[in-house]
Amino acid sequence: MPHTTPLINASMALLLYGSWAFYANIEHGYAAGLIAGSLQGIYAFGSTLCITLVALWVYKRCGGGMIGISAGFGLSFIVMLIIPWAVHSIADTPNKLQTVLPGIIWGSVYLMVILHQHAKK
Repeated sequence: MPHTTPLINASMALLLYGSWAFYANIEHGYAAGLIAGSLQGIYAFGSTLCITLVALWVYKRCGGGMIGISAGFGLSFIVMLIIPWAVHSIADTPNKLQTVLPGIIWGSVYLMVILHQHAKK
């Protein structure tokens, strides 16, 4: 994975996950798709930016290595799971699991790659 900044990664997340959530909910009407896509896109941007910075901060704070990777990943994973589910529950998104699951899966892969890359430095 080429070196990127957290801001570039967050912008890509906004486009990818916002588009996915729109598609996953368009069958319930344009408004439902637009609301879900907007919520998921904005959340994906903010969470990717914050989660990246927090995961790397926790990694460094724990002294790096496997303990740092585990702590940074664990805290970030919990946040990636709870916050989008709560936001989409409040917004009454029709297909919550379908909407948030790609973010949880790919967000987990992303975090492991970022943390492992950081560990190699």
